[in-house]
Amino acid sequence: LKWFSLCNPCAEAASLGSLAKTTMAAPMAETSAETTKPEGELPIFFVENPDGTIDGVAGADSIAPPPSNPRLWCHHCNTHLEYAYGASYVQCYACRTMNAVLAGSQVGGRTMNMLCTVCGTSNLAPWSTAYVRCGQCNTVSDVTHIYSHTR
Repeated sequence: LKWFSLCNPCAEAASLGSLAKTTMAAPMAETSAETTKPEGELPIFFVENPDGTIDGVAGADSIAPPPSNPRLWCHHCNTHLEYAYGASYVQCYACRTMNAVLAGSQVGGRTMNMLCTVCGTSNLAPWSTAYVRCGQCNTVSDVTHIYSHTR
């Protein structure tokens, strides 16, 4: 695939539906110094497939930058992890450790996995949580006794 930039007359021809007949297009690197655009006017780009067909046309103002996802460091192995907005936990791909997403921290938080005493469902919670509500049966369990027996 090749990216091309259209000069002003070419852009007008493209809007009239004669893009395939336009011969004034040139690779972007060659046209960037040659073309002069009025203040505030953005270039128009199109993609040409190897067989010569046009794949798409876009104005530079319509191309959104790729979204940047939040990142954190695994608290166990220090691997840099990227995750989707709104995630509460991120599993490290290198060491498989679950990391809690903590507001304002670039390092993942420790987590604990608590089995519900009523239904046996596995519930994930950030470390230092005093109470855990079961996601299946809504039973609330006191887990403060865990912290007195661990480091």
